[in-house]
Amino acid sequence: MTIEEQILANPALRDVQNLLELQTAKGLAKYGTTVNPMDHSTIEWLKHYREEMIDGAVYATVVIQKLEEMQNERG
Repeated sequence: MTIEEQILANPALRDVQNLLELQTAKGLAKYGTTVNPMDHSTIEWLKHYREEMIDGAVYATVVIQKLEEMQNERG
């Protein structure tokens, strides 16, 4: 089975591929280009990454809190 077939057969991989395509289109629309490794230094890239991970931690915390609330409501 090819990689493309593996991706098509796996819903999680399809979702990630779709998200990558959507994010790439969003970046192209906003910046007119895709990610260029030369746009930032290694430290700057790591700082961008860290900021994204902090945002992700906030989002995960919100979802955890919502799920805990739902569990508590059910008893």
